[in-house]
Amino acid sequence: MKIETLTNLIGGELINRPYISEVVHFTDEVNEVRRGSCFFAKKTADIPQAIKSGAYAIISERQLDVLDKEIAWIVVDSFKKAIFNIFKYENLKNKVYLTDKITLMLIKAMNLDKRVVVLETEKDFLKAINLTDKFLIMNEKDNGGVFANTEKLKSKKINLEYLTLFKSKYKEYELNLPLVYKNSFSKALKFFEDNEVKFSYEFEIARFKPVFVNQFLEEVEYGKSEKVIITGIKNDEIFFDELNYIVENTKHAKTIFANSSKMLQKPFNFAVAVGFDFQPKIKEEKGLFDD
Repeated sequence: MKIETLTNLIGGELINRPYISEVVHFTDEVNEVRRGSCFFAKKTADIPQAIKSGAYAIISERQLDVLDKEIAWIVVDSFKKAIFNIFKYENLKNKVYLTDKITLMLIKAMNLDKRVVVLETEKDFLKAINLTDKFLIMNEKDNGGVFANTEKLKSKKINLEYLTLFKSKYKEYELNLPLVYKNSFSKALKFFEDNEVKFSYEFEIARFKPVFVNQFLEEVEYGKSEKVIITGIKNDEIFFDELNYIVENTKHAKTIFANSSKMLQKPFNFAVAVGFDFQPKIKEEKGLFDD
């Protein structure tokens, strides 16, 4: 990308007249800088190393001393806005796949192909900018009509069997996946298969993750306790599906829904931690002469 185009695109101020005319790579990690890189200098201390590694442009949110007059020095109001504007410019013709949050989690967890980029953070957008061959995916709620060339991921008919509250079976594969996420799993599967993208059935997601604990809320080995805390649950658009699934499949157990650690002091077999991060206590190992 030409320096003039870059500066105008990000609404930046070019504070010198550089010898170089363009950049070919974008990063905010100094150890990823190579010859021709545009470096987003979030840490001033990284700039000398970036220049040494071959950066052709330094972008900053504040005025800096020009250490090398041959490269471009650009000041912007916001790294986030600058990165997003570059991404939009570089991906005007690329299709963006849209889907729900659980399908995004599954695609990230199952994916084995570097071409697949789930767009959530600045680093994701930077990664996408630098790829030529790519599959871009984002939460449909985050699009806001920004991208015109979009496709919504669709589900396919699959036979997913219930094994336990936390596991299901697809063909010969035992999955760490509650059956409640069947529809999202089918969408992820269809995406991988339709685009011939490599993926794995050995995956876990942070949502609906079981933590087996003892009476002191200390974590124990999977399946070695009758007390389980279900973590990663939020009170959002998916919650009532999860709630109904849990109630339906734990009818003969004591199930509680907790919005704080204090509520976990109550008796339970299954406890759903809603809207907070449960951290199990560390089980202390007894010494040789301890009682």
